[in-house]
Amino acid sequence: MAETPPSSRLYRALVFLATVLTVASWIFLIDSNLFSQREKFQESDFIMTFYVAGQLVLAGRSEELYPSPQADSFVGSPFDKAAHEFLPRLPKQTTGAYMYTPLVAGFFAPLSLAGANYSLLIWQVLSVLALAFCCCLLARATMNKTSDVFFLTALYAPVFLTLWAGQLGLGFGLVPLCTGYFLVLKQWKLAAGLVWSLLLLKPQYFPAAAFVSLILALSGRYRTFAGMILGVVILSALTTVLFSPELTVKWLQSHRVSDLTYSSGLHGIPVHLITGLPANLMILFPLEVRPTVKLPLYAGAALLWLVGLRYGIKLARANLSDPTWISLALVIGVLLCSLTLPHLLYYDLCVLIPAGVLLLAKNGPLPDHIRFRDIGVVGWIVVSGFLPFLLAYSQEKLLPLILELFLLSLFVAFLIRLKALWKFPGSGSFSPALSQPG
Repeated sequence: MAETPPSSRLYRALVFLATVLTVASWIFLIDSNLFSQREKFQESDFIMTFYVAGQLVLAGRSEELYPSPQADSFVGSPFDKAAHEFLPRLPKQTTGAYMYTPLVAGFFAPLSLAGANYSLLIWQVLSVLALAFCCCLLARATMNKTSDVFFLTALYAPVFLTLWAGQLGLGFGLVPLCTGYFLVLKQWKLAAGLVWSLLLLKPQYFPAAAFVSLILALSGRYRTFAGMILGVVILSALTTVLFSPELTVKWLQSHRVSDLTYSSGLHGIPVHLITGLPANLMILFPLEVRPTVKLPLYAGAALLWLVGLRYGIKLARANLSDPTWISLALVIGVLLCSLTLPHLLYYDLCVLIPAGVLLLAKNGPLPDHIRFRDIGVVGWIVVSGFLPFLLAYSQEKLLPLILELFLLSLFVAFLIRLKALWKFPGSGSFSPALSQPG
């Protein structure tokens, strides 16, 4: 019998460790939510945001989801008062705030019937299933085992924090992002655009999909971009019909208050978990200076997107297979999301999961003659390794900035390695089955 290579034994050991950690994390979440920390979980993101939003929709009080157009913060807003009404044990100094579309609140209305802690548990289960579905799609795109991809995500710290807080990243972010990517590879481009429009429900993931669809449009393939526009129109109309034009406008106006909240770093925003270069740099300045530096910082973020767009267009014009250049463009898009978005928190770095799987895959659509895997490994270790420090030194504003600078260096390294494709085009590996129309 042939001896198992050391690299293979190490990989199987890593998968085994990931499996153990996955099961252990599930046991911890169930115990914390339902037993040992049941009351403390009233301050979790899910319960004090999405559970309360669902309760307001059930009670016919949707107009209380957002602050008045004249408000400068969420403190004392109708939603803040409702959060303390529905959660009597919520500390008085804790501010309730809801920043998503009314459609998300409508989705959580039936879940809120189960009660605060049980509704969180249901959402955590749904989020795990969503992650498994995404891993299945990514495994098919990279010719890996679904179970390996799924359990290895347990070693990526933002996944655990997303589940613990009950955030939307897996269900409303990763599922549409990965599904749309898979549909693009299958040449179902209009359907991919429609699915990607659902990222309006988790807008931190939306720019990555819009980035890929824009490059497709600039290369003469407009169906995905058209699908996204059509989907956004449908979602906007659905919001207006199911709720009201007034509430839709109020939601749009609430983004000003949201931006002020993140800019100030006050009112319950966990400053130590804020990521994204604009926000990380802005909170280093005194409050009175931040409005002045905001525009230059946002302009710098926009410049990074323009750099990424230039590389994306070059990829589309290179002699590469569609699965190869589209996958590379998606990696650029999600990396830019992790770097440039102003309203980003650590758990939103789940947006990097598709990039991680694509970069680490040995048989995936990325060119195998370029050393992309080490970028994936370093990124995985850096992002996950920073979580204990972010939690232990929550007053250190420089730590999230250092994390973003690491990600920026990986982004630059990725772009530098892409230049090899201009010299040696046409050698990207891909799965023929994925490149055929469905």
